[in-house]
Amino acid sequence: MIAPAPPDDEEARLHALQQLELLDTPAEERFDRIVRLACRALATPVALISLVDSARQWFKAACGLDATETSRDVSFCGHAILRETPLVVNDALLDERFADNPLVLGPPGIRFYAGQPIASQGHRVGTLCVIDTLPRSFNTEDRHALSDLGALVERELLVDSLGAAERALRRELSEVERRAAMDSLTRVWSRETILRVATLAIADAQRLKEGMAVAMIDIDKFKQVNDSYGHPVGDQVIRTVAERLRSAMRAQDSLGRYGGEEFLAVLAKVDARNAVAICDRMRQKVAATPIQTTSGPIHVTVSVGVQGCPRDRPFDMHSLVVAADNSLYVAKRGGRNRVHSQPPKAA
Repeated sequence: MIAPAPPDDEEARLHALQQLELLDTPAEERFDRIVRLACRALATPVALISLVDSARQWFKAACGLDATETSRDVSFCGHAILRETPLVVNDALLDERFADNPLVLGPPGIRFYAGQPIASQGHRVGTLCVIDTLPRSFNTEDRHALSDLGALVERELLVDSLGAAERALRRELSEVERRAAMDSLTRVWSRETILRVATLAIADAQRLKEGMAVAMIDIDKFKQVNDSYGHPVGDQVIRTVAERLRSAMRAQDSLGRYGGEEFLAVLAKVDARNAVAICDRMRQKVAATPIQTTSGPIHVTVSVGVQGCPRDRPFDMHSLVVAADNSLYVAKRGGRNRVHSQPPKAA
């Protein structure tokens, strides 16, 4: 195995990467969508948006792979950022750089790799890559498709789509704190962190006299899933529900795992009517199709309780979350797979 050498602009490259403020942050639908497209367009089981840090590669988005990072020394992407054009490895077992690489000889069993370098501020900070467990060819049309999708990633790197509260929190947390702030299973914020996002969002809303809301989301009858299929399948269900919830939310909204099968969403710049509409879109997204698991397809639904923050009265985070939780229980008592909201009460 040949470990990738650092590029000549390594110091400036790492600075550009840090400036993006993306390392160790929750998954985002705008990037998830691109890796899903890459898998479909190039017919590969795995696609990743990989950010190459000083000692590791960290995956901002992943389709077909549960891992979140690997060592930079064994990374294919560490080699890919050394060049301007895509790195294509048709059969890793026949390439001296990778033939005895642990990612080839062990999981995930890489045989084919194609990585399009992704640049920010003129420096190659990572890749959009596709991976297969079988050797394969990669023609000119495939290269163009990967390049086009890579350009979409670069465009998203220029977009500041975060809500003010989440942006402030990301800048407040150190790299080590950000790692601890995420739920490892779902790649959304942890309970403590999403409550901090909610506190910041409430303060912003009241200062600017804007609307906002929080939503408590619970997977219906989840205990039956664990009892019938076991906890590993239950984890697959929780992970997929998180992905579907994210895909139905706006870019400025935030999601956290509040408990075992409960999520808390923070909806920025929204009135009560639109908050309910967003939550119902989330509910429909979860219920639309069965979740594919190792035990077969499982149909699940969610119940949602929504609580808006009044613009003209003080309201604290604890009261808002408790009110959303009370609305959630109303939704469950009403038959589940529904959204319930009630007018806010002053703290």
